[in-house]
Amino acid sequence: MRTFALGLALLSWSCFSPAASPEDAADYYDEATRRYLTLEKGEFGQTRLTVRFAGDPGSGALWMGQGQRTDKELIFTRIVGEGEAQGTAFIAKISESRIEIDYKPQQKTPQDAGINGTYRRLNESKLLQLAKKEFQAADERLQNSLRTAAKNWDRKDRPALDLWKDQWPSIRQRWLDVFTAQAKGTTLSPAENQPTAPKTAKDWVVAAQATARGYYFVEAMPDSKTGLGWDGEYDDLGAGHASLRLGADGRLRVSLASYRVPGDEAATLEGTAKPESITENKDGSLTAQFTLEDPEVKDPSKQAQVRLTKIGRYLHVETQNAERYAGRGWFSGIYRGSPVPAAP
Repeated sequence: MRTFALGLALLSWSCFSPAASPEDAADYYDEATRRYLTLEKGEFGQTRLTVRFAGDPGSGALWMGQGQRTDKELIFTRIVGEGEAQGTAFIAKISESRIEIDYKPQQKTPQDAGINGTYRRLNESKLLQLAKKEFQAADERLQNSLRTAAKNWDRKDRPALDLWKDQWPSIRQRWLDVFTAQAKGTTLSPAENQPTAPKTAKDWVVAAQATARGYYFVEAMPDSKTGLGWDGEYDDLGAGHASLRLGADGRLRVSLASYRVPGDEAATLEGTAKPESITENKDGSLTAQFTLEDPEVKDPSKQAQVRLTKIGRYLHVETQNAERYAGRGWFSGIYRGSPVPAAP
């Protein structure tokens, strides 16, 4: 089965990370381009600069750099992994009301990272107002996307859309619970089912980003080569993956992976549904189920159970007693299908 790829989740949505304390951070905004900039203390006495590109409401696209600040000037480069070239150097001129970013002078071929320009300082009240507005814009786009999907989704896929709409409030709440708890330095698990309503600007941004995951999921169509059978790779709206293979022996081999919080290890659950537990229904959907036989779980009633329903090109995953394997994430939800990758 395909190894679950985690890099994209880290790159595109790493803004779901612990927030700096208010006294350590300063926020700025470029209204024309909807770019947010945060200055905060970095490691080893350096200053970290983060730009979030919110052209799409709730977008988690980030650019992160750091450097040494001297009074009202910061010279910085992109934060890179070991062995990577830092690339273009930038200079930020900082005043009480704004930040102006440009290339550091005397570079031969500076590369545009999309961060240059002027950003205005935000107070907490304005930041909260913008965050709420961004959530509202993301939610409006989701509602528009759902109306369009109701007309454009393939007829065989539409029952999965209806199911996703029913589950959406609880899905978004899961993101709110786990990431607002993370920002506060606590370890709330979604399984604890303690609703967390948005209160701060960062909470509202988390809500907007969860909603963006929702509309991206609804707007993206499955690959046209995706079949109606079990075999395939499946992805939900945020770092959840399922890999299914039906063997010649009639057994369905299932691999689930969940990677919700950057910095956590990927959570996995694997099992096999026997032929007698696999059925084809009159409406064309397929169902399969299995119980994970974990020798460390002595009580049979507490063994993890997984139920799968293939609806058109989508997969509905339901789990019971699977929290111990999911970490701070979860496996249940609706997954979009894609074909089995071609052999190399």
